[in-house]
Amino acid sequence: MSDTHNHGEEISADTYVRLMRHQFNLESLGDRLQKIEDAATIMKDKWRRVDEAMRDFTDLLIAYSTKDTKVDQPVNYVTLAEIV
Repeated sequence: MSDTHNHGEEISADTYVRLMRHQFNLESLGDRLQKIEDAATIMKDKWRRVDEAMRDFTDLLIAYSTKDTKVDQPVNYVTLAEIV
């Protein structure tokens, strides 16, 4: 069999079949790697949204716990923990 990548050199049918099998395996591996990368991107986005929600919740909780407190008065974290 002639192969343009081998500049016209002949290769056996067995070698050609093996090369095609490896090429198929590499393409399959590429598809799997792409799926893993897509899943990682989705998880990073979910974690980012969870982090943002936790920061918002913490800000609201602190604002609620300190709304009756004077600005120069320290936050009572024990009371804050009891609220949660």
